[in-house]
Amino acid sequence: MRPEDVNMCAGYGTDILGFVVEFPRPVPWNITRTAARELIAAVNGPAQTCVVTSGPPEQVLPIARATKPDYLQLHGNETVAATACLVSELGRAGIKIIKTVFPTTPDLVKTAADYCATGIYALLLDPRTPDNAVHGGAADLSIFSRLQQAVNCPLILAGGITPDNVAKLVRQAKPQIIDLMTGVEHCPGVKDDAKVRALFKALAP
Repeated sequence: MRPEDVNMCAGYGTDILGFVVEFPRPVPWNITRTAARELIAAVNGPAQTCVVTSGPPEQVLPIARATKPDYLQLHGNETVAATACLVSELGRAGIKIIKTVFPTTPDLVKTAADYCATGIYALLLDPRTPDNAVHGGAADLSIFSRLQQAVNCPLILAGGITPDNVAKLVRQAKPQIIDLMTGVEHCPGVKDDAKVRALFKALAP
């Protein structure tokens, strides 16, 4: 949400910087597409960018086209058909889709496989559901393991990851990618330099 946090996180080696943009429910991390566009344009170095939002294609497409991120994360109850539409439309602009699924997603394993079949870049398993987006929960490693065996696209681990537990979670779950937000915050929307530094130290080989 702040240029100084973008620069700080990128400086420590963050691979993908995330921006919550015009999310359709009230969350403290929401920014406008205009603010996101300015932050994304200011990113220097190898870090890529991801816009996190939700909604039908007619709402999501204008946000993606205005902000031009490398990835767009759908964090709602988008259907497989809507996801496929966005994969097709945004793929022409070089924007890859990350689709979030939740422990509560109906017929989770089959639905996750159906999302992968649309050509998304990755799935993200997150206990932070659209209806409970402010108060998350701990990563469910048993569900994560089941999905790892069932899908053929990268699977991202999220949920309660902090500098204190990240090494253990990565060792146990062996995710290709991890996603975190509140675990390195001082308060909502403000990253904590010491926590970000500690996270990368914990992940160092």
